[in-house]
Amino acid sequence: LKDLEYVVEDSILINRKFHHYFVMRRDQLIREMTEIYAGLIIDFTYEGKQSIRVTMKGEKACVEAAKKHIEQIFEPLGSHVTKQYVIPQKFYTFFMGPMSSKVHQIAKDYKVQLSFPDKEKPTMHIHPVAQEIGKDKGRKNTKELPFSNQRRCKTIFISGQMENCKAAMEALEYLIPVTAEVRVPSHLHPYIIGHKGSGIKKLMSEFDVHTQVSQPGGNSNIISIMGLAAKVEQAKIKLEKQINALQSQIEDRARRNFKLSFILDPKYYCKITGHKGLLIAQICTEHDVTIQFPKKGNHEIQDQIVITGYKENTLAAKDAIMRMLYKIEKTVSKEIPLNHQVRDSIVGFTGKTIQKIMEQFQVDIRLPPKGSWNPNITVIGLPDKVQEAIDHILELEKYYLSTVIKYDSQLDNFKNTCLYKITMESSKCFGKRDVPRNAKATPNSPNDDSEEFPKLKQQTPPKTHPWRP
Repeated sequence: LKDLEYVVEDSILINRKFHHYFVMRRDQLIREMTEIYAGLIIDFTYEGKQSIRVTMKGEKACVEAAKKHIEQIFEPLGSHVTKQYVIPQKFYTFFMGPMSSKVHQIAKDYKVQLSFPDKEKPTMHIHPVAQEIGKDKGRKNTKELPFSNQRRCKTIFISGQMENCKAAMEALEYLIPVTAEVRVPSHLHPYIIGHKGSGIKKLMSEFDVHTQVSQPGGNSNIISIMGLAAKVEQAKIKLEKQINALQSQIEDRARRNFKLSFILDPKYYCKITGHKGLLIAQICTEHDVTIQFPKKGNHEIQDQIVITGYKENTLAAKDAIMRMLYKIEKTVSKEIPLNHQVRDSIVGFTGKTIQKIMEQFQVDIRLPPKGSWNPNITVIGLPDKVQEAIDHILELEKYYLSTVIKYDSQLDNFKNTCLYKITMESSKCFGKRDVPRNAKATPNSPNDDSEEFPKLKQQTPPKTHPWRP
């Protein structure tokens, strides 16, 4: 009985228009309030058609807190409005997004409810509170929409606080796609579309847009891009950059294929190409061109050379060939004899010395083949360079010859000295050859052969002794 003294009962009326919202959240609301306010009893009764009475019974503090809690829930609902937004039918799929993700995200972000009436049974009348429909892009202010327009349009109802509904409508307007057109020359369509549409698919996935390309063989050069305004602008900029890059590549390819032809006597081909084509390959590399000579046995003009590349590069390559031809025409050839005694010294080990001379004086020096008795070497090049190289070779020959003569004289002196010593020794050994023939030789003469020739003494056979067992 003491506890009953503290139990009070109170009620609150809820407008009937919030009945749908209340019924949807009834179980959740009761569960939350009983958990928060222990021992609270909540009862719902209908007061006619206009309101619902919520009766709360429990401790005074709990009842007052629960009443205030319900008022805080339903008070904002009193300012709820419902607005409608009309979307053209052709934009509906793009507007909704995959699995209606775009509109669901807006409802979550702005705390509103979005509803879509059945298209087969269009709603001709909506709640009279604050109706608004979009202005342009298929939107207009009206209270009732004709049935024919409902077939061509989709209507979205937005319910919530006035501020939230306005913000949600602005977000929905942002979802309405715009269309931009980009003029693309027909010959660039295959490059833009890519293999099996890979290029255009990449553009669509990168910017989340839709594109429409004219069918092959069509006369239209327009590619349409549809999507959000910001995304469409970005996709348009990238597409225009691709078009400019492709046009630059095509123009560059055309300039690179410039051909320059000129006449050249075939007798100079071998000298211009060089050994294994090294000279002509160097010209091609330096000037970034290709040089084509006529094939032997062809019916083409045999004295015509074609240079392909940028115009300025082809002209520079032609000038290089003409300079080479000028050198060839001015080239002279001279032979000079080279002493065989100093030939190896001038040529050097593996021809290094003669190679340095060729590089220093910019000439070509040809030696006779091995085993040839021809002492001449041939110097080929410009007249002044050839003369300078010959003078240098003759100076080297003179220097090496002087070295050889000096060495030979020293060698002769050494030989004479050795012969003199040998002669003096021989005279001592045979000094007694004038002894009379009748002189008797003593059997054990000290001047026997073993003394005069000690080697013979060493070679005398040893005395033999009888064998003993």
